[in-house]
Amino acid sequence: MTKKIWVLVLVSALTLSLAACGGGNKGDSAASEGEGSSKASGEKKVVKILHWKQENINKAMEEINADFEKQYPEYKVDYTTTGPDDEYKQAQRARITANDVDILADLSGMRLSPQEWTPGAKVPDWQQWIDSGLIADLSGQEFIKNWNANDIEKAGTYNGKVYAVPTGKVAMSGLFYNKEIFEENGLSVPTTWSELLQLCEDLKAKGITPIGVAGKDVWPLKMPVFALQAKILGGGDQQKWIEGVWKGETAYNDAEAVEVLEKMKTLQDNYMIDGFMGIDYASAPAIFATGKVAMLADGSWDAPTIATANPDLKFGYFPLPATEDAAKNASFVGKYDVTWYVTEKGPNQEGALKWLEFFSQPENYTKFVKAAGFIPTQDNISTDSEFIDKELTPYLGDFELAYEIMMINRQNVGEHLAAEGVHTEYLAPGGEFKSAKELADVQQKEWEAAAPK
Repeated sequence: MTKKIWVLVLVSALTLSLAACGGGNKGDSAASEGEGSSKASGEKKVVKILHWKQENINKAMEEINADFEKQYPEYKVDYTTTGPDDEYKQAQRARITANDVDILADLSGMRLSPQEWTPGAKVPDWQQWIDSGLIADLSGQEFIKNWNANDIEKAGTYNGKVYAVPTGKVAMSGLFYNKEIFEENGLSVPTTWSELLQLCEDLKAKGITPIGVAGKDVWPLKMPVFALQAKILGGGDQQKWIEGVWKGETAYNDAEAVEVLEKMKTLQDNYMIDGFMGIDYASAPAIFATGKVAMLADGSWDAPTIATANPDLKFGYFPLPATEDAAKNASFVGKYDVTWYVTEKGPNQEGALKWLEFFSQPENYTKFVKAAGFIPTQDNISTDSEFIDKELTPYLGDFELAYEIMMINRQNVGEHLAAEGVHTEYLAPGGEFKSAKELADVQQKEWEAAAPK
Protein backbone atom coordinates (compact mmCIF):
# COMPACT_ATOMS: atom_id res chain seq x y z
CA MET A 1 0.00 0.00 0.00
CA THR A 2 2.87 2.32 0.91
CA LYS A 3 4.66 1.52 -2.35
CA LYS A 4 1.52 2.30 -4.34
CA ILE A 5 1.18 5.73 -2.67
CA TRP A 6 4.80 6.60 -3.47
CA VAL A 7 4.33 5.56 -7.09
CA LEU A 8 1.26 7.80 -7.39
CA VAL A 9 3.17 10.73 -5.85
CA LEU A 10 6.07 10.29 -8.28
CA VAL A 11 3.79 10.01 -11.31
CA SER A 12 1.90 13.14 -10.24
CA ALA A 13 5.14 15.09 -9.76
CA LEU A 14 6.47 14.00 -13.14
CA THR A 15 3.21 14.96 -14.83
CA LEU A 16 3.27 18.42 -13.27
CA SER A 17 6.92 18.89 -14.26
CA LEU A 18 6.25 17.94 -17.89
CA ALA A 19 3.22 20.25 -18.00
CA ALA A 20 5.31 23.11 -16.70
CA CYS A 21 8.02 22.47 -19.30
CA GLY A 22 5.44 22.24 -22.06
CA GLY A 23 3.85 25.51 -21.04
CA GLY A 24 7.25 27.21 -20.98
CA ASN A 25 8.11 26.06 -24.52
CA LYS A 26 4.81 27.29 -25.85
CA GLY A 27 5.32 30.68 -24.25
CA ASP A 28 8.88 31.01 -25.60
CA SER A 29 7.71 30.14 -29.11
CA ALA A 30 4.97 32.75 -28.99
CA ALA A 31 7.35 35.37 -27.66
CA SER A 32 9.89 34.75 -30.45
CA GLU A 33 7.39 34.38 -33.26
CA GLY A 34 8.59 37.60 -34.98
CA GLU A 35 12.23 36.48 -35.15
CA GLY A 36 11.66 32.95 -36.09
CA SER A 37 10.54 30.08 -33.97
CA SER A 38 11.72 27.72 -31.33
CA LYS A 39 13.78 24.70 -32.27
CA ALA A 40 11.46 22.58 -30.17
CA SER A 41 8.55 23.20 -32.55
CA GLY A 42 10.72 22.58 -35.64
CA GLU A 43 9.94 25.99 -37.14
CA LYS A 44 12.69 28.09 -38.70
CA LYS A 45 13.87 31.66 -38.23
CA VAL A 46 12.99 33.59 -41.38
CA VAL A 47 15.41 36.07 -42.99
CA LYS A 48 13.54 38.41 -45.32
CA ILE A 49 15.53 39.77 -48.29
CA LEU A 50 14.18 42.25 -50.86
CA HIS A 51 15.74 42.62 -54.32
CA TRP A 52 14.74 43.56 -57.87
CA LYS A 53 14.30 41.12 -60.75
CA GLN A 54 17.58 40.45 -62.60
CA GLU A 55 17.73 36.88 -63.82
CA ASN A 56 21.46 36.16 -63.63
CA ILE A 57 21.81 37.65 -60.15
CA ASN A 58 18.52 36.20 -58.88
CA LYS A 59 19.63 32.71 -59.86
CA ALA A 60 22.95 33.09 -58.05
CA MET A 61 21.16 34.44 -54.99
CA GLU A 62 18.86 31.44 -54.88
CA GLU A 63 21.87 29.12 -54.90
CA ILE A 64 23.61 31.09 -52.15
CA ASN A 65 20.42 31.12 -50.08
CA ALA A 66 20.10 27.36 -50.45
CA ASP A 67 23.71 26.91 -49.30
CA PHE A 68 23.04 29.19 -46.33
CA GLU A 69 19.98 27.18 -45.29
CA LYS A 70 21.97 23.97 -45.62
CA GLN A 71 24.75 25.26 -43.37
CA TYR A 72 22.32 26.91 -40.94
CA PRO A 73 19.22 24.68 -40.93
CA GLU A 74 17.58 26.80 -38.23
CA TYR A 75 17.12 29.59 -40.80
CA LYS A 76 14.90 29.99 -43.85
CA VAL A 77 15.49 32.75 -46.43
CA ASP A 78 12.45 34.55 -47.82
CA TYR A 79 13.94 36.09 -50.99
CA THR A 80 11.44 38.43 -52.67
CA THR A 81 11.96 40.25 -55.98
CA THR A 82 9.92 42.94 -57.69
CA GLY A 83 10.16 44.83 -60.93
CA PRO A 84 13.00 47.38 -61.12
CA ASP A 85 13.02 51.18 -60.88
CA ASP A 86 9.88 52.78 -59.41
CA GLU A 87 8.21 49.48 -58.56
CA TYR A 88 11.21 48.44 -56.51
CA LYS A 89 11.53 51.83 -54.82
CA GLN A 90 7.89 51.62 -53.74
CA ALA A 91 8.47 48.13 -52.34
CA GLN A 92 11.56 49.33 -50.48
CA ARG A 93 9.72 52.19 -48.84
CA ALA A 94 6.69 50.09 -47.93
CA ARG A 95 8.64 47.17 -46.48
CA ILE A 96 11.16 49.18 -44.44
CA THR A 97 8.43 51.44 -43.06
CA ALA A 98 6.44 48.38 -41.99
CA ASN A 99 9.55 46.76 -40.46
CA ASP A 100 8.90 43.84 -42.81
CA VAL A 101 12.37 43.30 -44.30
CA ASP A 102 15.75 42.29 -42.86
CA ILE A 103 18.05 42.89 -45.83
CA LEU A 104 17.35 45.10 -48.81
CA ALA A 105 19.29 45.83 -51.96
CA ASP A 106 19.93 49.30 -53.29
CA LEU A 107 21.50 50.51 -56.51
CA SER A 108 24.69 52.56 -56.90
CA GLY A 109 25.72 52.66 -53.27
CA MET A 110 25.24 55.55 -50.87
CA ARG A 111 25.09 58.57 -53.15
CA LEU A 112 23.63 62.05 -53.62
CA SER A 113 23.83 63.04 -49.98
CA PRO A 114 23.33 66.81 -49.53
CA GLN A 115 26.43 68.85 -48.66
CA GLU A 116 26.86 72.21 -46.98
CA TRP A 117 27.05 73.79 -50.43
CA THR A 118 23.77 72.23 -51.66
CA PRO A 119 21.04 74.18 -49.81
CA GLY A 120 17.59 72.71 -50.36
CA ALA A 121 18.81 69.52 -52.03
CA LYS A 122 16.63 66.43 -51.70
CA VAL A 123 17.72 63.94 -49.05
CA PRO A 124 17.99 60.46 -50.62
CA ASP A 125 15.98 57.56 -49.18
CA TRP A 126 19.00 55.72 -47.76
CA GLN A 127 20.04 58.79 -45.74
CA GLN A 128 16.51 59.34 -44.45
CA TRP A 129 16.41 55.71 -43.33
CA ILE A 130 19.75 55.95 -41.52
CA ASP A 131 18.86 59.26 -39.88
CA SER A 132 15.55 57.71 -38.75
CA GLY A 133 17.30 54.72 -37.19
CA LEU A 134 15.99 52.19 -39.71
CA ILE A 135 19.39 50.93 -41.00
CA ALA A 136 21.82 48.94 -38.85
CA ASP A 137 25.38 50.13 -38.21
CA LEU A 138 27.74 47.45 -39.56
CA SER A 139 30.97 49.11 -38.46
CA GLY A 140 31.82 46.54 -35.80
CA GLN A 141 31.03 43.46 -37.88
CA GLU A 142 34.07 41.28 -38.55
CA PHE A 143 32.93 40.43 -42.09
CA ILE A 144 33.38 44.07 -43.19
CA LYS A 145 37.12 43.35 -43.25
CA ASN A 146 36.51 40.98 -46.18
CA TRP A 147 35.64 43.95 -48.41
CA ASN A 148 37.95 46.43 -50.07
CA ALA A 149 38.33 49.34 -47.64
CA ASN A 150 38.29 51.98 -50.38
CA ASP A 151 35.04 50.63 -51.84
CA ILE A 152 33.44 50.49 -48.39
CA GLU A 153 34.52 54.09 -47.81
CA LYS A 154 33.12 55.33 -51.14
CA ALA A 155 29.86 53.41 -51.24
CA GLY A 156 29.06 52.11 -47.77
CA THR A 157 30.05 54.79 -45.26
CA TYR A 158 28.04 57.69 -43.84
CA ASN A 159 29.15 59.99 -41.03
CA GLY A 160 32.12 57.75 -40.35
CA LYS A 161 30.07 54.57 -39.90
CA VAL A 162 29.55 51.62 -42.24
CA TYR A 163 25.92 51.07 -43.16
CA ALA A 164 26.14 49.19 -46.45
CA VAL A 165 28.11 46.60 -48.41
CA PRO A 166 28.63 47.34 -52.14
CA THR A 167 28.89 43.99 -53.93
CA GLY A 168 30.55 45.12 -57.16
CA LYS A 169 31.44 47.85 -59.60
CA VAL A 170 30.56 48.28 -63.26
CA ALA A 171 32.05 50.39 -66.03
CA MET A 172 29.54 52.58 -67.86
CA SER A 173 31.62 54.77 -70.17
CA GLY A 174 32.98 52.19 -72.58
CA LEU A 175 32.32 50.96 -76.08
CA PHE A 176 32.09 47.27 -76.86
CA TYR A 177 33.90 46.61 -80.13
CA ASN A 178 33.87 43.75 -82.61
CA LYS A 179 37.47 42.54 -82.78
CA GLU A 180 36.98 40.73 -86.06
CA ILE A 181 35.66 43.86 -87.79
CA PHE A 182 38.60 45.85 -86.43
CA GLU A 183 41.18 43.23 -87.47
CA GLU A 184 39.74 42.65 -90.92
CA ASN A 185 39.83 46.38 -91.66
CA GLY A 186 43.17 47.19 -90.05
CA LEU A 187 41.60 49.31 -87.31
CA SER A 188 42.86 49.88 -83.80
CA VAL A 189 41.32 51.00 -80.50
CA PRO A 190 41.25 54.82 -80.37
CA THR A 191 42.85 56.62 -77.44
CA THR A 192 41.86 60.24 -78.25
CA TRP A 193 38.71 62.00 -79.42
CA SER A 194 40.11 62.73 -82.87
CA GLU A 195 41.17 59.09 -83.24
CA LEU A 196 37.62 58.01 -82.36
CA LEU A 197 36.16 60.29 -85.04
CA GLN A 198 38.66 59.03 -87.62
CA LEU A 199 37.81 55.44 -86.71
CA CYS A 200 34.12 56.16 -87.23
CA GLU A 201 34.84 57.78 -90.60
CA ASP A 202 36.91 54.78 -91.68
CA LEU A 203 34.10 52.43 -90.72
CA LYS A 204 31.51 54.48 -92.59
CA ALA A 205 33.75 54.52 -95.68
CA LYS A 206 33.66 50.73 -95.63
CA GLY A 207 29.87 50.65 -95.29
CA ILE A 208 29.96 49.65 -91.62
CA THR A 209 27.75 51.39 -89.05
CA PRO A 210 30.09 52.58 -86.30
CA ILE A 211 28.00 52.70 -83.08
CA GLY A 212 24.83 51.12 -81.76
CA VAL A 213 22.88 52.44 -78.76
CA ALA A 214 19.44 51.85 -77.23
CA GLY A 215 17.93 55.31 -77.49
CA LYS A 216 14.32 54.28 -76.92
CA ASP A 217 14.97 53.74 -73.21
CA VAL A 218 16.80 57.12 -73.10
CA TRP A 219 19.08 56.28 -70.16
CA PRO A 220 21.57 54.31 -72.34
CA LEU A 221 22.37 57.62 -74.07
CA LYS A 222 23.87 58.78 -70.78
CA MET A 223 26.68 56.24 -70.90
CA PRO A 224 28.85 57.82 -73.61
CA VAL A 225 28.15 61.18 -71.97
CA PHE A 226 29.57 59.92 -68.66
CA ALA A 227 33.00 59.62 -70.30
CA LEU A 228 32.72 63.12 -71.74
CA GLN A 229 31.63 64.65 -68.44
CA ALA A 230 34.31 62.95 -66.34
CA LYS A 231 37.16 64.03 -68.61
CA ILE A 232 35.92 67.49 -69.67
CA LEU A 233 33.95 69.12 -66.84
CA GLY A 234 36.19 70.97 -64.44
CA GLY A 235 39.14 70.20 -66.67
CA GLY A 236 38.77 66.56 -65.67
CA ASP A 237 37.55 67.20 -62.12
CA GLN A 238 33.78 66.89 -62.39
CA GLN A 239 33.35 67.12 -58.60
CA LYS A 240 34.86 70.61 -58.79
CA TRP A 241 32.47 71.52 -61.62
CA ILE A 242 29.43 70.16 -59.75
CA GLU A 243 30.27 72.12 -56.62
CA GLY A 244 30.86 75.16 -58.83
CA VAL A 245 27.42 74.98 -60.46
CA TRP A 246 25.82 75.11 -57.00
CA LYS A 247 27.96 78.10 -56.05
CA GLY A 248 27.41 79.90 -59.35
CA GLU A 249 31.05 79.50 -60.39
CA THR A 250 30.28 77.14 -63.28
CA ALA A 251 27.12 76.75 -65.36
CA TYR A 252 25.23 74.33 -67.57
CA ASN A 253 25.88 76.61 -70.51
CA ASP A 254 29.57 77.29 -69.89
CA ALA A 255 32.17 76.22 -72.46
CA GLU A 256 32.91 72.82 -70.89
CA ALA A 257 29.26 71.84 -70.48
CA VAL A 258 28.49 72.86 -74.07
CA GLU A 259 31.52 70.88 -75.28
CA VAL A 260 30.06 67.75 -73.66
CA LEU A 261 26.75 68.24 -75.46
CA GLU A 262 28.40 69.10 -78.78
CA LYS A 263 30.57 65.98 -78.76
CA MET A 264 27.63 63.75 -77.95
CA LYS A 265 25.60 65.43 -80.69
CA THR A 266 28.46 64.71 -83.12
CA LEU A 267 28.23 61.02 -82.31
CA GLN A 268 24.43 60.96 -82.47
CA ASP A 269 24.22 62.88 -85.74
CA ASN A 270 26.96 61.11 -87.66
CA TYR A 271 27.98 57.75 -86.29
CA MET A 272 25.14 56.04 -84.48
CA ILE A 273 22.88 53.48 -86.11
CA ASP A 274 19.90 54.88 -88.02
CA GLY A 275 16.76 54.97 -85.90
CA PHE A 276 18.65 54.52 -82.62
CA MET A 277 15.90 56.38 -80.76
CA GLY A 278 13.58 53.47 -81.60
CA ILE A 279 15.90 50.71 -80.37
CA ASP A 280 15.05 49.31 -76.93
CA TYR A 281 17.70 48.17 -74.48
CA ALA A 282 16.82 44.49 -74.70
CA SER A 283 17.48 44.50 -78.46
CA ALA A 284 20.81 46.36 -78.45
CA PRO A 285 23.15 43.47 -77.51
CA ALA A 286 21.81 41.33 -80.37
CA ILE A 287 22.33 44.17 -82.86
CA PHE A 288 25.99 44.26 -81.85
CA ALA A 289 26.39 40.49 -81.53
CA THR A 290 25.15 39.91 -85.07
CA GLY A 291 27.63 42.39 -86.57
CA LYS A 292 25.19 45.14 -87.54
CA VAL A 293 27.38 47.71 -85.78
CA ALA A 294 31.10 47.75 -85.05
CA MET A 295 30.70 49.19 -81.55
CA LEU A 296 28.03 49.35 -78.85
CA ALA A 297 27.64 52.05 -76.20
CA ASP A 298 26.71 50.03 -73.12
CA GLY A 299 27.73 49.09 -69.59
CA SER A 300 30.24 46.35 -68.89
CA TRP A 301 27.51 44.29 -67.20
CA ASP A 302 26.09 43.39 -70.62
CA ALA A 303 29.14 41.32 -71.64
CA PRO A 304 27.46 38.03 -70.60
CA THR A 305 24.35 38.97 -72.60
CA ILE A 306 26.43 39.65 -75.71
CA ALA A 307 28.35 36.40 -75.28
CA THR A 308 25.08 34.50 -74.97
CA ALA A 309 23.69 36.15 -78.11
CA ASN A 310 26.74 35.05 -80.09
CA PRO A 311 29.15 32.66 -78.32
CA ASP A 312 31.57 32.82 -81.26
CA LEU A 313 31.91 36.60 -81.24
CA LYS A 314 35.29 38.04 -80.33
CA PHE A 315 34.71 41.37 -78.65
CA GLY A 316 36.45 43.86 -76.38
CA TYR A 317 35.64 46.99 -74.39
CA PHE A 318 37.51 50.30 -74.17
CA PRO A 319 36.88 53.70 -72.56
CA LEU A 320 35.31 56.21 -74.92
CA PRO A 321 38.12 58.76 -75.41
CA ALA A 322 36.72 62.20 -74.60
CA THR A 323 39.74 64.48 -75.07
CA GLU A 324 43.05 64.72 -76.92
CA ASP A 325 44.89 63.59 -73.77
CA ALA A 326 45.26 59.83 -74.14
CA ALA A 327 46.45 59.38 -70.56
CA LYS A 328 43.41 61.21 -69.19
CA ASN A 329 41.09 59.07 -71.31
CA ALA A 330 42.56 55.74 -70.21
CA SER A 331 40.21 54.95 -67.32
CA PHE A 332 36.61 53.90 -66.95
CA VAL A 333 33.78 55.84 -65.41
CA GLY A 334 31.18 53.78 -63.59
CA LYS A 335 29.25 53.05 -60.45
CA TYR A 336 28.74 50.59 -57.66
CA ASP A 337 25.90 48.18 -58.23
CA VAL A 338 23.93 45.92 -55.84
CA THR A 339 24.45 47.24 -52.31
CA TRP A 340 23.16 45.43 -49.21
CA TYR A 341 21.63 47.13 -46.17
CA VAL A 342 20.59 45.40 -42.95
CA THR A 343 17.54 46.96 -41.32
CA GLU A 344 17.61 47.99 -37.68
CA LYS A 345 13.98 47.17 -36.91
CA GLY A 346 13.34 44.20 -39.18
CA PRO A 347 11.93 40.96 -37.76
CA ASN A 348 15.26 39.07 -37.68
CA GLN A 349 18.38 41.24 -37.56
CA GLU A 350 20.39 38.41 -36.00
CA GLY A 351 19.64 36.21 -39.00
CA ALA A 352 20.32 39.06 -41.41
CA LEU A 353 23.81 39.57 -39.99
CA LYS A 354 24.42 35.84 -40.11
CA TRP A 355 23.37 35.78 -43.78
CA LEU A 356 25.56 38.78 -44.70
CA GLU A 357 28.49 37.18 -42.90
CA PHE A 358 27.91 34.03 -44.98
CA PHE A 359 27.58 36.03 -48.21
CA SER A 360 30.82 37.89 -47.39
CA GLN A 361 32.87 34.71 -47.28
CA PRO A 362 35.08 34.79 -50.41
CA GLU A 363 33.89 31.43 -51.74
CA ASN A 364 30.24 32.51 -51.58
CA TYR A 365 30.87 36.04 -52.83
CA THR A 366 32.81 34.62 -55.78
CA LYS A 367 29.72 32.71 -56.93
CA PHE A 368 27.71 35.92 -56.80
CA VAL A 369 30.19 38.19 -58.56
CA LYS A 370 30.80 35.67 -61.35
CA ALA A 371 27.08 35.47 -62.08
CA ALA A 372 26.62 39.26 -61.83
CA GLY A 373 29.55 40.09 -64.11
CA PHE A 374 30.68 42.80 -61.69
CA ILE A 375 34.18 44.05 -61.01
CA PRO A 376 34.82 42.57 -57.53
CA THR A 377 34.78 44.74 -54.41
CA GLN A 378 36.72 42.12 -52.48
CA ASP A 379 40.45 41.76 -53.08
CA ASN A 380 42.05 38.68 -54.65
CA ILE A 381 38.81 37.36 -56.12
CA SER A 382 39.18 35.34 -59.32
CA THR A 383 36.15 35.70 -61.57
CA ASP A 384 37.56 33.39 -64.26
CA SER A 385 36.41 36.07 -66.68
CA GLU A 386 38.70 36.86 -69.57
CA PHE A 387 36.56 39.90 -70.26
CA ILE A 388 37.12 41.38 -66.78
CA ASP A 389 40.79 40.39 -66.59
CA LYS A 390 41.83 41.51 -70.10
CA GLU A 391 39.31 44.15 -71.13
CA LEU A 392 38.45 45.92 -67.87
CA THR A 393 41.36 45.53 -65.48
CA PRO A 394 43.88 47.53 -67.56
CA TYR A 395 41.60 50.59 -67.24
CA LEU A 396 40.67 50.29 -63.56
CA GLY A 397 43.63 52.11 -62.04
CA ASP A 398 41.74 55.39 -61.72
CA PHE A 399 38.12 54.22 -61.57
CA GLU A 400 35.86 57.27 -61.44
CA LEU A 401 32.24 57.56 -60.39
CA ALA A 402 29.82 58.67 -63.09
CA TYR A 403 28.25 62.12 -63.12
CA GLU A 404 24.81 60.82 -62.15
CA ILE A 405 26.32 59.20 -59.06
CA MET A 406 28.03 62.44 -58.02
CA MET A 407 25.59 65.14 -59.13
CA ILE A 408 23.33 66.36 -56.34
CA ASN A 409 20.32 67.85 -58.08
CA ARG A 410 18.00 70.61 -56.99
CA GLN A 411 14.46 69.64 -56.11
CA ASN A 412 11.77 70.28 -58.72
CA VAL A 413 14.35 70.90 -61.45
CA GLY A 414 13.01 70.97 -65.03
CA GLU A 415 12.70 67.99 -67.36
CA HIS A 416 15.93 68.82 -69.22
CA LEU A 417 17.95 68.26 -66.03
CA ALA A 418 15.81 65.73 -64.17
CA ALA A 419 17.31 62.51 -62.76
CA GLU A 420 20.84 63.93 -62.77
CA GLY A 421 20.83 63.58 -66.56
CA VAL A 422 22.13 65.61 -69.48
CA HIS A 423 19.33 64.41 -71.76
CA THR A 424 20.90 64.53 -75.19
CA GLU A 425 17.70 62.94 -76.51
CA TYR A 426 16.41 66.50 -76.72
CA LEU A 427 19.00 67.35 -79.38
CA ALA A 428 17.97 67.30 -83.05
CA PRO A 429 17.19 65.33 -85.09
CA GLY A 430 15.39 63.34 -82.38
CA GLY A 431 14.64 66.32 -80.19
CA GLU A 432 13.62 69.95 -80.46
CA PHE A 433 16.99 71.67 -79.99
CA LYS A 434 19.04 72.23 -83.13
CA SER A 435 22.24 73.10 -81.28
CA ALA A 436 23.96 72.08 -78.08
CA LYS A 437 24.03 75.70 -76.94
CA GLU A 438 20.24 75.99 -77.18
CA LEU A 439 19.76 72.98 -74.91
CA ALA A 440 22.48 74.19 -72.54
CA ASP A 441 20.81 77.59 -72.17
CA VAL A 442 17.47 75.95 -71.31
CA GLN A 443 19.18 73.69 -68.77
CA GLN A 444 20.81 76.64 -67.06
CA LYS A 445 17.48 78.48 -66.88
CA GLU A 446 15.84 75.41 -65.32
CA TRP A 447 18.67 75.14 -62.81
CA GLU A 448 18.28 78.77 -61.79
CA ALA A 449 14.47 78.49 -61.63
CA ALA A 450 14.77 75.58 -59.17
CA ALA A 451 16.97 77.55 -56.76
CA PRO A 452 15.50 77.84 -53.26
CA LYS A 453 13.70 81.14 -52.77
